[in-house]
Amino acid sequence: MGALNVGVILAGTWCVGALAVQFGQAKAFGARKLYSKPAGDPRAGVRYAFIQGMAPQAKESVRMNPLSYLAGMLYHTGIFAAMALLGAKVAGLGSSRLLGVVALVGAIGGLSLLVKRLIKAHLRGLSCPDDFVSNLLATVFAGLAGGVAFAPGLTPAWLGATIALLIYAPLGKIRHCVFFFSTRYHFGAFFGRRGVLPPTA
Repeated sequence: MGALNVGVILAGTWCVGALAVQFGQAKAFGARKLYSKPAGDPRAGVRYAFIQGMAPQAKESVRMNPLSYLAGMLYHTGIFAAMALLGAKVAGLGSSRLLGVVALVGAIGGLSLLVKRLIKAHLRGLSCPDDFVSNLLATVFAGLAGGVAFAPGLTPAWLGATIALLIYAPLGKIRHCVFFFSTRYHFGAFFGRRGVLPPTA
């Protein structure tokens, strides 16, 4: 096993361990005590939060920026494809050109969002360095993953980018890959119990 492969495994171990610790620290705050009588069904709220609530028509920002929504969907799909390619690489399996294309398209989506953040003054004003670093690391990771499917010589660069991404993930906004699901669940359950979700009007 090459040094870069070992580096990926060590970085992945750090990433999973650090995210697990952070998740445990968040859970340590305990459950919120709710004293009011339920006005709705928490399970219905959770279903809405993860299904209808993710649709474009449910978000004003998405309705106003459909191209950015599309770029974001492609971006995240490309990152998932790149992670699948990484899993295949670590397992010693072959590389899929179909996944490579998906990863490349995702990288283009991520790059377009990065450029938009750079050229739009109001987005720059809302941004912090982590926004740019996180996007750049994930975009390079997806782009190189897709490139390796067609040019295996890019593998060392891809594994290096993978190590950087895995080391940084628990330290910046990339950790939303874990906390998104938890926060979305609690959002849906809380407002479902209050009878606010799913919306009735």
